[in-house]
Amino acid sequence: MMEGSLLEKLAGEIGRYNDKAFLKAAMAVCALTATADEEVSLAEHHRIDEIIAKEPTLKQLDAERATDTLYDYILAVRSYGDSARRVLYGKVQRMAGDHKKSRTLMRVAYLVIAADRKIREAEREELRRLCGALGLEPEQVWRELAG
Repeated sequence: MMEGSLLEKLAGEIGRYNDKAFLKAAMAVCALTATADEEVSLAEHHRIDEIIAKEPTLKQLDAERATDTLYDYILAVRSYGDSARRVLYGKVQRMAGDHKKSRTLMRVAYLVIAADRKIREAEREELRRLCGALGLEPEQVWRELAG
């Protein structure tokens, strides 16, 4: 009997860990794409808030925690540049191999990139780097998202 409750507790802990890891990866994607062109526009801020509120996978996570994490990541990118970006790519890369989470992250990336309706080359390049971190083919992802 005791073993059954321990297994349930372990399953809950693993679920929370996975949610936390996904939350960090999603907010890393938002920070990386929003800062790709050196400015975080008001449209991108609004789109990120909308993503946090409406994306089914993120909806079940703590919105306040997501927002706090996002702004910490954006500040880190602005303050520490490439070293912060490497850390954020690491958070994204942890989702590689999970097709559903990887596709969700790429949808998030595209929505942020397209928020101001001006897709710059730096943003396209960021999408390619994120695809690389997730082991996805960038051109195929772009066609699926923009098509």
